[in-house]
Amino acid sequence: MPDRYWKAGKASQAGPAGQAGQAGPAGHPWRPGQADAAWGPQRAGGAGAAGAADPAGADSPAVAADLVVQATRRLLERLADRGLEGNLAAIEQERRQAPDLVAELLELPEPRRSAAAASARYATPEVVWRLLEASRDAAPEPAVAQLGLARKIAIHLAALRPAASLNFQLRVEVSCETALRLLDAGEQAAAAARLREAAAALRLDLGYARAIYCRALARLRQAEHRWEEALALAARAVRLLEEHGSRSETAAAIVEEGWLLLDAGEADEAVPRFERAQPEVEAVPYAAVTCRLGLAIALLESGQGGERARIERLLADAEWMIGQASASGDLPRLRWLAAQAVARCRRNTG
Repeated sequence: MPDRYWKAGKASQAGPAGQAGQAGPAGHPWRPGQADAAWGPQRAGGAGAAGAADPAGADSPAVAADLVVQATRRLLERLADRGLEGNLAAIEQERRQAPDLVAELLELPEPRRSAAAASARYATPEVVWRLLEASRDAAPEPAVAQLGLARKIAIHLAALRPAASLNFQLRVEVSCETALRLLDAGEQAAAAARLREAAAALRLDLGYARAIYCRALARLRQAEHRWEEALALAARAVRLLEEHGSRSETAAAIVEEGWLLLDAGEADEAVPRFERAQPEVEAVPYAAVTCRLGLAIALLESGQGGERARIERLLADAEWMIGQASASGDLPRLRWLAAQAVARCRRNTG
């Protein structure tokens, strides 16, 4: 599944990434996206390419509801470990302070930055989550450095409150995200080591963390061409997210499962996954693109080439959406993916 390099939205979500440099879209890096209104100006008449409706904006009811689900989950995770009375104000203060603290930390010279990350000043879950978000907008090398800071803070939090379940979840989130960025750089052995670290922090009561771990491990197994294990893990991630995640996170995981099926040569089974996910990922920019590209390929490779008009519309919509990327650095990867998808479709109509 392709890599997600869209600008992160307000609510953080951890997810797997892929391995750079493999041939073809099904082996290209991927990362789940977030609700994000950064699609650029709407086209005349409020429609995208080939007459498709523009994706839902950040003010749409679906996006707003999804962000509420994610924010509520995080709040409940924090309250479960801290207790309700007298703590809501403290949590809100930490949330407000986190952006400035992260900016301050990242502006420090490298030697001081690493030492500062272990100090009490930055030891809040909100700072860890902000660093996770920042890493998703960065290239692999700086992203891994930022995640190293998040790891130090998560370790410090665990030392301060070793019984708190949230601190175990933070360790899982940081370890999985680091593994994903290492996979972006083609470092499978290092990624596997980080996933072993995540596994050591897993607990039965951490449903969301287990979903994150399954998605990341599925991506590693995909890079290793261990298709049966990858597919089983992807399906498990979807089930866990249906229970513990938001609708957009679940749908993005289903898109990833569809690409895994394509990569494993199971286009017939990929089609219904993409069709199920498509309505739910319209507000998740990268997933909206990769869902269309995946569905176009799956329709052709499953012998449904008779739907040529639909396939062409899917490809045209994806091309238009790529032009609305929120960061110029995203465009080369996304355009390469689209070109490879078109080439794959042409081979199947050739």
